[in-house]
Amino acid sequence: MKVLVTSPAGAGHVNQMVPLAKALVSRGLDVLWAVPDRGAASIRAAGIPVSPLPFPAPATPAELRQRYPELAELPPAEVPDLMFAKMFGAMHAPPMLEGLAPVAQEWRPDLVLCDAAELAGHIVAAELAVPSVTKGFGALIPVHRVERAADEVRALWESRGLQPRLYAGAYEHLYLDVYPPELQMGDVSHVPRRQLMRPVSDNGPAGEGPLPLPTGRPEAPLVYVTMGTVFNNPGLFGGIVGALATLDVRALVTVGPQGDPGVVGEQPDHVRVERYVPQTQVLPNCDVVISHAGSGTALAALELGLPQLCLPQGADQFLNAAAITRAGAGLELRPDAATPDAIRTAVERLLTDASFRTAAGRIAASIASMPSPEDVAVVLESLV
Repeated sequence: MKVLVTSPAGAGHVNQMVPLAKALVSRGLDVLWAVPDRGAASIRAAGIPVSPLPFPAPATPAELRQRYPELAELPPAEVPDLMFAKMFGAMHAPPMLEGLAPVAQEWRPDLVLCDAAELAGHIVAAELAVPSVTKGFGALIPVHRVERAADEVRALWESRGLQPRLYAGAYEHLYLDVYPPELQMGDVSHVPRRQLMRPVSDNGPAGEGPLPLPTGRPEAPLVYVTMGTVFNNPGLFGGIVGALATLDVRALVTVGPQGDPGVVGEQPDHVRVERYVPQTQVLPNCDVVISHAGSGTALAALELGLPQLCLPQGADQFLNAAAITRAGAGLELRPDAATPDAIRTAVERLLTDASFRTAAGRIAASIASMPSPEDVAVVLESLV
C-alpha cells in the first residue's frame, strides 16, 4: 500500500505529522512525503522518503498583510478567519498543486494523507480516485474558515476537470482529530467521520550536551518562553523578559532559530535567552509555559500537564488560548493586554494557584488515553 503525505513546510505542521508517517513506515507501507523544498531536510532526517517540491518562499505575516491590506482593518482575533483562506488557499495551494500533481501521477498512491492546511492533496486524490485523509494539527478549523479556503481553491479543482468538493474535500473520507475532547469547542457536525489521535510531535534529535538552563536559585520554578518559528516579535520578548526578571523563577527564553538572543539585552543570571532548544528536552523540566499558543507547543505542554500563559498573535492561536482558559489549564492575554505587569501577575497566579495544574493534569490523562499514531496507522491501512 502506497501513502502519499502532503503538508506545508512549517515546523508546526511537519513535526506533528512525523510520528504518524513513521508509524506507517514501521508497518511496511510505502510512504512518500511531498513537501515544499525547505521542509524536506527535517523529514529526510526522520528517515521518511521525501519528494521536495519547488516552492516560492513562504510569506511572513507582515508580507501577507501587505498583499491583503484588508487584514489590517480587522481586530487581531478576527484576522485568522481571513488569513487561513488567503495563506493556504490563495497562496499555498496553487504552487503546491503544480508540484504535487506530477509526483502523484507518476507514483500512483493508494491513499493521500494531508495536513489540515494543505488543500492540494485532496485534488490529486480525487483525480486518482483514491481516498484522502485530513490530519488536524490543533483545533478543528472553524467551518467558515474552511469554506473561505474552499472558495479560493475552487478554480484549481476546475482546472483539473474536477467538480469542486464541499470544504475543499477535507472531510470527504476521514478526519484525524488531535484535539483532546476536553478542549473541543463549537459544532463538528459537518465532519462526518472523525478518528481521535494522540497529539505527538517530533522535534528531531536531541541537541548535544546538557540542557542550557539558567543559573540562579536551583529550587526556583522553571518558566519556558517560546513564540514558535513565525511570530517572533522582538518587542513582545522584551515585555516578557522584563516581567520574568523581577520574579523568583528561572526563565529559559527561546527567540527562534533565526532570532537574535541579544534583542532583549543583558539579563540577570536567572534568565537565559537562546535561539532554539528542542521542546522535548525542555518541557519535562518546566513548571509554567509562556507561548503564542501555537498548537504544537500548547498540546505538548498539556501532554505533560503544564499550566500555560497564552499570548496569541494569529493563526490558530486564539482558538487554542480560548480552549485552554475555558478548561482552566491556563490564562490568556490578548496582544493589547500583554503588558509586563499583566504577564508578571499571570505567571504568579499560574505558579501559586494549584487549580491550573490540576486542570492541565486532567487533560494530560485524556491525551494519554487517545489512540496512538501506531493505532491510527492501522485504521488508515484499512481504508484501502
